[in-house]
Amino acid sequence: MTMTHAASATSLKRALVLALGLFGFAAQPAMADWKTPWKDDDRAIVIDAYEFNPIDWEKMASDKRIAAFINKGSDGMPPEYRCGSKQDDAWKLCKNRWWKYSVTKELFMTRKQIAKSKGMLWGAYHLGRPGNPRAQADHFINFAEPDEDDLIALDIEDIGPEWMSLEDAEIFSDQIKIRTGRYPVLYTNGNTAKHISDNRADYPLLSRLPLWYARYTGDITGKFPEETWPSYALWQFSSMHNCNARSCPYRVDGTKYDIDVNVSNLDVAGLKAAWPFDELHPLPDPLSDPSMLMAGIDAETRSAVSKLELDADRTDETESGMLAAYGPMGDRPKRIDPLKLLNTVAAEGPGRDPSPVAVRPAAAADAEDTSDAADGSDAAGAVAATVEGEAAPGMPIPSFNPMRAHRTAGKPPATVTQTVTQDETPRREADDQASTVIPEPAATDSEAVAGDEAANLSSADETGAGRYATLSAADLRVADAFSLTN
Repeated sequence: MTMTHAASATSLKRALVLALGLFGFAAQPAMADWKTPWKDDDRAIVIDAYEFNPIDWEKMASDKRIAAFINKGSDGMPPEYRCGSKQDDAWKLCKNRWWKYSVTKELFMTRKQIAKSKGMLWGAYHLGRPGNPRAQADHFINFAEPDEDDLIALDIEDIGPEWMSLEDAEIFSDQIKIRTGRYPVLYTNGNTAKHISDNRADYPLLSRLPLWYARYTGDITGKFPEETWPSYALWQFSSMHNCNARSCPYRVDGTKYDIDVNVSNLDVAGLKAAWPFDELHPLPDPLSDPSMLMAGIDAETRSAVSKLELDADRTDETESGMLAAYGPMGDRPKRIDPLKLLNTVAAEGPGRDPSPVAVRPAAAADAEDTSDAADGSDAAGAVAATVEGEAAPGMPIPSFNPMRAHRTAGKPPATVTQTVTQDETPRREADDQASTVIPEPAATDSEAVAGDEAANLSSADETGAGRYATLSAADLRVADAFSLTN
């Protein structure tokens, strides 16, 4: 019996080992997407070349894994259309560019016909340079003349002054969509792909384009930005950077060592079905991808929100009205009275910089809550305002009205008196009774008033604060023109 149990235990262990081995073998194809997938004979190979790569088409086509060929199309902006106004070397250079353009396009179209005659899929890419991105997109489409089943790609070699910026790449891709009804594939290296992935809220279109990934290493496990792209459309793994006479990841018959070689995560039949990769990746769920929550907000709004967040870190006792009303709470007491805010700004009169709103300590806020609970009255009801002798309990103190002043030019200025009663003491934290007399300014011409307002707004914008910082007296005067009766 003991021997029987031992034999059974041994058999069970062997079965578990065999099961784990089979499980690991089944999991290998997924891992092969990141580690030397070109060694798998089932994976399709794609060649890409530019005009100076010599090719023996008969030898190259003998490799049945090679399912597609991508050729360089246009490069940056198109050459100048006319050279007649130029002289000497400038004229020769202009004519030489047109000669190169014509020869390059002739070679491009010849290769296209040969590749398709060999049963290969065809594609073209544009090398992005600085300059008008929409003009470059039009140049690319006019040059490549793509068919519906031809792959079209934008080549962003790296982030730098000699290449198209990522912001312009978004515009380029949009123009391609306008011209062809589909978006291009994005070709770029590992550093640029990671930058786009880390900042995908800033690049909502580029981060959804199919990715043609350039990285000359045997293993990209943990390096490929899977959080943005589930997989690559193509992986350029071999080029002049890692292929020479002694060593090369994949040698292509009929070509030299500087030819670019790409691998697909699909077999030949699967690649033909997926070509030309004209579908965007699904839009990330904002709840699962917090970086996308701000993607649709314009730059001005994001800048204003960022400024509020920076202002919230200040430790002084004052803050702007905008920050007090809409900034993050943190540990600050939030006791902003909108009526008091308007009256405080109005009391400063025209032509003066608006004062910041004082933030009272927490103890003062608690005292206010105690006072309000004791008498059960509204704070605004404890303020009595008189305009020309007529009491208006609970109403805001009217300030300078430019429209009214214009119509009443020549009349003596009115006197506005604000009386603060004993009940207001906890809110004001001042004397038991105080009065403020605000003489209304002399009437001005409407154009002068408008000019004063424009100057105030212009001055605020020049400081970087603009209309997001505080409510100026000029703003209040314009608001009074619509809020007070004549």
